[in-house]
Amino acid sequence: MPDRVKIVLRSLLALALAIIAVPVVNLAGGELAALWGLPRGGDARLGYDLLWVFLAGVAGSALMVGVAAVAKTAHAWVLFALYLALDLYVTVMAWDDFPRWFTLACLLTLPLQVWLGWWLAWGRRRA
Repeated sequence: MPDRVKIVLRSLLALALAIIAVPVVNLAGGELAALWGLPRGGDARLGYDLLWVFLAGVAGSALMVGVAAVAKTAHAWVLFALYLALDLYVTVMAWDDFPRWFTLACLLTLPLQVWLGWWLAWGRRRA
């Protein structure tokens, strides 16, 4: 198999893993909350959920960058663009469903999520 095909396949695999990681990590956080008996609703639970949204973004970014064969930073930028598009869509659609602080925190922590995932998978090796 030519190297170019392998590179493309690894990029697609990286994207697929990143897309799968986000809901899996979020679901894990929800399952842990149920296991620990955390009550549903309220600001404390939304803060807990925000932590898992953040961790899901970091996990997806780290997988995307870690699995990509080449151009790891470019992969992080592509993932950031995809996350941003999805986050903006969810923000607009759920604007009245959640407190403003939660919705805005999801949106505003996005660059940190992607940067931290990039750094964990690739950036600290370069330093």
